[in-house]
Amino acid sequence: MALFEPVVQWVLYQEDDHRQPGKIVNLGDGAGMTRLGITSNNFGAYVAPNFFTDMSFTAAVVQAKKVYREHFWNLFHGDNIVANDCAAVLLSSSVNIRGGVSHSVKMLQQVLGVEQDGILGPKTVDELNSKDNRIVANMFRGAWENFYHELVAMNPAKAQFMDGWKARVWFPFPSDKVPDIYE
Repeated sequence: MALFEPVVQWVLYQEDDHRQPGKIVNLGDGAGMTRLGITSNNFGAYVAPNFFTDMSFTAAVVQAKKVYREHFWNLFHGDNIVANDCAAVLLSSSVNIRGGVSHSVKMLQQVLGVEQDGILGPKTVDELNSKDNRIVANMFRGAWENFYHELVAMNPAKAQFMDGWKARVWFPFPSDKVPDIYE
């Protein structure tokens, strides 16, 4: 079974500011304050009131992990996925794209050639777990990158984000770049 801890640590690294871990920012994207990928407008009700002000980095990591488990991992039943690398790309894409878990699951279902209902139910999980996880993870990454190309085609102003999006899509799991600070 996929293990939440190494997967979420990998996602936290992607979501965080590598020069100043735990930095609190307003990205100007309409989501409010952001810390460790958690936005005040979307998840402020699920973290302690001081998460976006003066909470320690260590405590903020604990809070962020709770949000990622409850609002992403549990929704796509990450504990039922056999391979960490498949669970990792599913969590990372769910966190990063509008439409979250449902949209990411539909991309996975497209890759697997099963009905695209956006729910990672028993049939999708069985199909996923029966495949070579490295192949599925790479095919999913390709579909994820295509999603961003389509987004830019619809809105060329978003082209400024493409390099960052592609870096995220193809960031290897596991990675020795992920420091122990996210444990």
